[in-house]
Amino acid sequence: MKKILLIATGGTIASRETEHGLRPALSAGDLRAAMGVKDAAVETLDLLSLDSTNITPTHWERIAQYVAGRRQAHDGIIITHGTDTMAYTAAALYYMLERIACPVVLTGAQRPLGMEGSDAEANLRLAARAALSGHSGVMIAFGGRIIHGNAAKKIHSRADDAFRSIGRAEIDLNEAPIPPSAPFHLNETLERRVAVLRLYPGMSPDAVTSCIRNGCRGIIIEGYGLGSVPTGDAEESFLPALQLAYEAGCTVVLTTQCIDGGADIRRYEVGVRAAELGVLSGGSLPIEALYALLMQRLAEQPEGRPLRSLESIAQ
Repeated sequence: MKKILLIATGGTIASRETEHGLRPALSAGDLRAAMGVKDAAVETLDLLSLDSTNITPTHWERIAQYVAGRRQAHDGIIITHGTDTMAYTAAALYYMLERIACPVVLTGAQRPLGMEGSDAEANLRLAARAALSGHSGVMIAFGGRIIHGNAAKKIHSRADDAFRSIGRAEIDLNEAPIPPSAPFHLNETLERRVAVLRLYPGMSPDAVTSCIRNGCRGIIIEGYGLGSVPTGDAEESFLPALQLAYEAGCTVVLTTQCIDGGADIRRYEVGVRAAELGVLSGGSLPIEALYALLMQRLAEQPEGRPLRSLESIAQ
């Protein structure tokens, strides 16, 4: 008989009303029955009980280490999680659990299990199907969709169909699974000194220099269009700040605020001038995946040396 490990971390799916609003309360055991699994043994673990707003990289490292230690004892692993930061956690696990052979499936709900009209049961059943599918890697099962862990973005705050896949096709469970091409590797740690800045008209480049002076090793700038920042024709050019970042050994990644289409900083001068100073393009990855990827890559990079590329493990 196949085996599934169900790991609970909290979130709306496990919440109950309190005098201050919804708060995680249900255990993994409470969630197990809603999965509807009859042809597999389901082991449960209560690892965390948090609103996902309170999830941090320290929790990602803990989850990754636990999954790595149990991966060979189970055919699939399900992690229940709050929706607000689920895409961040999925991306972090995607890059930390490199080439994991079993399915690691994150799911949750927009309304708690047991509440009238809840989507919890449907998502748990979809996650169970994915966990038993033989497809490898980290993924999100939510609202009828199966999404690669480094491609998910929450695009709606209330709808059952809250997530979309950005830059990659969704996973089709009816297709034959493709096993990993190399052995599993756990990337155990993440570099915390990474900042994300969202560009807006009139923004001062002091925001970048402040991050550098505060010791950031990586900065992601969500620019306009294909990925651009104010340059020579602007009242305040970002180029001196980007030069300072390069000299300080700080990796800067320029991406887009657009949901679809990705970044291409080699097309317009406002991107090319940044690339000439060592700034990297975020490509088609959503910000959630870029953040996790940069944290993982910098954890392996010697201090004071900026990354020259993100491409080697971007997919």
